[in-house]
Amino acid sequence: MSTPAPSPAAGDDTREVYAAEDLAAAWLDDAARRPGEPVRVRVGSEVRTFEPEVEPRFTDPEHVQPYLDRVLGHLRRAGASYPGPGGDDRAAVPVVVRGRRGATRAHYEHAGSASAAGVIALPPREIGGAWSLRGLVVLHEVAHHLCGAPGHGGDFRTTFLRLLEDLGLPVTAELLHLAYRQVGLDTGVDGEDRTLLRIGRLLRQAERSTNLAERDAYLAKAQTLATRHQIALAVARATASGEEHREEPAWETVPIGESGKRSLARYVRLMLEIARANDVRVAIYTSNTRVTLYGFPSDIAIVKALYASLVTQMVSDGDDHLRSGAHRRDVRTAWDSRRGRWVEQPVHGSTARAAFYEAWAEHVGTRLREAQREAQREAHARARADDARAAGGTGSSAASTSTELALRAKQVEVVDYFGRMQREHGVRGTWRGAARAANAAPTSSAAGVRAASRARLGGERGLPPGEGG
Repeated sequence: MSTPAPSPAAGDDTREVYAAEDLAAAWLDDAARRPGEPVRVRVGSEVRTFEPEVEPRFTDPEHVQPYLDRVLGHLRRAGASYPGPGGDDRAAVPVVVRGRRGATRAHYEHAGSASAAGVIALPPREIGGAWSLRGLVVLHEVAHHLCGAPGHGGDFRTTFLRLLEDLGLPVTAELLHLAYRQVGLDTGVDGEDRTLLRIGRLLRQAERSTNLAERDAYLAKAQTLATRHQIALAVARATASGEEHREEPAWETVPIGESGKRSLARYVRLMLEIARANDVRVAIYTSNTRVTLYGFPSDIAIVKALYASLVTQMVSDGDDHLRSGAHRRDVRTAWDSRRGRWVEQPVHGSTARAAFYEAWAEHVGTRLREAQREAQREAHARARADDARAAGGTGSSAASTSTELALRAKQVEVVDYFGRMQREHGVRGTWRGAARAANAAPTSSAAGVRAASRARLGGERGLPPGEGG
């Protein structure tokens, strides 16, 4: 991807960054050569599989400009701010592309002022610059623009990874992050914290999107990422020796809303649906103002992140539905004491909202569990493929069996812990929720389902390459 550059200053990570990005580029090239097949990367003693997004390719430097305009436009529309040293939003500052005379390097030219356009110089294909006319190289230079500071230190690397995720390229970002780690570079946020950060960014993109298909895809990607993370942790817990640090089940109380607030029971229903898809048990206060989550701390953190995003989306969708007036098509028969007879009248807005929330939460829960099951199927399939390779095709099932046993052991441990905590905390009875409103407001109930499932799950794509891609 790159060629030797001038000697870096002391403390600069340029050589290591180039080495890592060459490694990531090789993985992307492998994916391009074998479309439809996963890329296999060895991480320690484990072989992990990835299905990266399609990397844009370009014919000439001038064909890169429309792509850059779309990249920056996407960041602005998504509200993805990249503050520069002077406090300015670097995503709002334009970038122009020009050809470069030398074929061995691409570079970014910092503008003389905060508002002046930055310049990306790329060598044309005819002088040997084909290596630079690809998404990873172009976005490397865009990361320089957004970072607002020279060099390839931790700030640059974090900016580059965030840029890929903000553009809907989370698998490419994960490969680059892995490459950085393999050459000994940190990115400021690693391990479990990084997984939660990625989930949070996907959820924020879902919240900001006005396109239902795009929003649904971001949600599915967040749940898939969460499930893969949970499976990896479950296997690690199952194989940890007794003296190693091992995550243990815990509990945490989460506020839902103030007493007397409408729709609390529907918010609780949403929390239950999310928890079910993430191996977390829930105890509910009779007032519906709080719930207590029981499970592994990493799973509880994921449930909280999903809930914070999804409850915002549910309320926003409900507001849109009521503003549309569609709920007025549902009528009920009520006694009119002034007229002395039964009359038909539209259902109350609160009834319509309740029916909408019920259907929205229930259907989103179904979609989350579908994403969870699909991620688990993929994990089992990868484990079986690893078994077959390790056994030379003889059909051994050690890894696949250990994955299944680890997941089952995790579920049993959470159930046992929840039962013990129920006794210690004095949790009794079964939550009955609120009276169903779907029959009273079928139009609103159907609208809730449509708002939660109008698009196909799992079809997330990055920013299209467009011209020259």
